[in-house]
Amino acid sequence: MEPVSYNAVKFEAQQYDLAPELKPVVKQGDSEPLSFKDMMGNMVSEVDRLQKDADQAINDLVAGRRNDVHNIAIKMDEAGVAFDLMMQIRNKMVEGFKEISKMQA
Repeated sequence: MEPVSYNAVKFEAQQYDLAPELKPVVKQGDSEPLSFKDMMGNMVSEVDRLQKDADQAINDLVAGRRNDVHNIAIKMDEAGVAFDLMMQIRNKMVEGFKEISKMQA
């Protein structure tokens, strides 16, 4: 069995829209980087979009408009992983804030 190249896997995944590429979000017309608030807002929006896509895919399956259960399961997992990552980032931020608060006391 021959090894499969990364580019071949990436091409195959893109054909089925299973692994969309994440691109950095930049403000239109600004050369300065996004603020922390904007980055967090974008992250929450992206997680929300993934969850809504997964919900819509499930509704389409139930209504009979889709029958690709495998891709729907992938969308659900993708939304779940994105949410878990967001919650871990939130927890680390809260931990850091508590540590900073202890230093000031």
